[in-house]
Amino acid sequence: MSPHLAPAREQCEQPDLLAFRDRVFCLCLGFAGNSADARDLTQETYAKALSHYAADRPANPQAWVLRIARNTCLDLARRKKSRGPLHPISEYAAVDRETPETVAGRQEQIAIVRRAIAGLPGRLRDVLVMREYGELSYQEIALALGIGTGTVMSRLNRARSAVLRFYQEEHHG
Repeated sequence: MSPHLAPAREQCEQPDLLAFRDRVFCLCLGFAGNSADARDLTQETYAKALSHYAADRPANPQAWVLRIARNTCLDLARRKKSRGPLHPISEYAAVDRETPETVAGRQEQIAIVRRAIAGLPGRLRDVLVMREYGELSYQEIALALGIGTGTVMSRLNRARSAVLRFYQEEHHG
């Protein structure tokens, strides 16, 4: 075999990791809470993934990349010593033609939900963010976290219930 064919063959065997970039970005957005940080986290995720792919050779590249994204987001949160997503100014407020009161009310509701998500235990928050922001299936979440599908469903149910309770207490109480 020609030495020039070996690199081409290896490239063919490597999946297109960028095919998952939308899911990675959405997952990072769920953890970060704003698009600027999510873009940075997505870039960091892919830098890690591309540098480790040859050594790891994952059986499920999508689950592997999503796990790297989750861990990258958690690392940032630890570095910042924060307890959840930042609360950015609404990105859609500039293009909506709603009244300031409507926008402020929506921003308040969003802030309550974000505080509720930030207050969840990590195992519940991870599953909720991966499902709702990353739009991953139960099976994809299970693979990414190394847990069973039933555990994913149970944690997701508990997380949603806890967020709803928090929201109702904050909004009505």
